[in-house]
Order: sequence, then C-alpha cells, then structure tokens
Amino acid sequence: MHILQALFECFGYQRKDNYHFEDKQLKAFWMQPPITSDKMCKDALPKIFISELMPERFSADFKNIVQTATAQVVASPIERMRGFSAKAKSGDTEAKKQLVEEGVAFLSCEAPWARPRIADYETLRKESEYAAWTLMFGFSINHFTVSAHLMNSFKDIHGLNHHIEKELKIPMNASGGLTKGTPDLKLEQSSTLAAQIPVLFQDGLKTLPYAFVEFAFRYTLEGKKDDGMWHSYFQGFVTNNADKIFESTNLR
Repeated sequence: MHILQALFECFGYQRKDNYHFEDKQLKAFWMQPPITSDKMCKDALPKIFISELMPERFSADFKNIVQTATAQVVASPIERMRGFSAKAKSGDTEAKKQLVEEGVAFLSCEAPWARPRIADYETLRKESEYAAWTLMFGFSINHFTVSAHLMNSFKDIHGLNHHIEKELKIPMNASGGLTKGTPDLKLEQSSTLAAQIPVLFQDGLKTLPYAFVEFAFRYTLEGKKDDGMWHSYFQGFVTNNADKIFESTNLR
C-alpha cells in the first residue's frame, strides 16, 4: 500500500481520506492528482483508489499463504523512481520518460511472487475474494472508472445502466443494487462484472474474473454549478458504495 502511495507521489499525487471495510477486512485511501483551481475534469489525471488487506483476523493457513508470497518481494523500485521524479521536476526529459515507463511497467506486470497453486488460491478465496484476486494478479489495476456525470448521452446513471445491461447485454454487478449510493451522498456508482480470462497456475488452468469498468455519477457541491470544473463536484468516495463495487471481481 505504501509502495503504491509513493509511486503516485512521484507523479505529483497527494493522499486523501481513509476508509475501513470491516466485513472485508480492508483499508483504503485515494490519491488526488496534481490539480489547480481552474482545472477542467476532462483535463485532470485520474483519481487513484488504493486498498490493502488486513490479514490479522484470518485463519493460520490463510496468513501462511499470504506471508509466503509477500516474503518473496525483497526489493522496491520506489527509490529509483523518486530519483527519476526529482530529475524530471528539474527539466530532465529522459528522466521523465524513465519515470513513466517504470510506473507503467510496475502497474501492468505480473504479481511479484511465484505463480500460486490452485489450492492456495482456493484457500484464500474461501475467506476473502479480494485476497485470492491479489494473490493471482498482484499490483495490477483491476478497474477504470468513467465519469458518468460528464457524459452528454445520459442525464443520470440509471439510463446509462439500462443501456449497458439491456442494450449492450453486458453483465452488471447487482450486489447492493444495480446503482450504489444516492444523490444525497453526492455519489452514485455502478459497475460491470469483471471479464473472465484463462489464468495459468502452477498446476493447471482456471478461468478467473480479472478487470471491470466502473461508472461514477458525481453531484455538484453546495454552491457550485454543473460546469465541468474539477472542484465543482464531490471528489471523495462512499464506503458502502465501494464495499459492493469490490464484489465485481468475485468468482462466479
């Protein structure tokens, strides 16, 4: 978690808020992109939501599998990336290129531990779908979010959900309802179910849910206008919404 935070800080992001998911034993925060008061939403870098499992309350077998995997990670690229970041801020274009390339590689590579066995995956999944997904995919990004409130084709998220589910025939995550959140919370969200892909374990092939698309309809803050400006909209997250969005990657 701290590695991902440091990675995005190299790109000028700032940590915001803290969230706790009791049932899933997760903690999380989000990273705000470098932003100015006159920045349009369409010109801003994406927000980043970072979460981490708290393994203390799980079984001994569960914790042993997690510890065996994470013990294999003995080095971090962060100090090197911080060096690139410092040089990039001073105008070094080659360092900026290296920073971007390493950041992309880190977020798109396979898990930094050995390929697991199916039995280990299933042991984790019985107690935490989140942990099982992470064992297989590591630090990979598991979803991207579309800003539904900035779309011209739909006035609200309900029309968008209907179009995706009924017209495009794309399976949606119905956990907690198709739409999570309310206008009073300043945030309504929905998501597709994660696409399924074949994944090679040490001892066989298994089809697993990998990544999905989320849709967020962010309402304007008190006294603000629906003008497309970044600071005009609620930019945080709602724990109850996110709790159900996590289930988009559950095995089905």
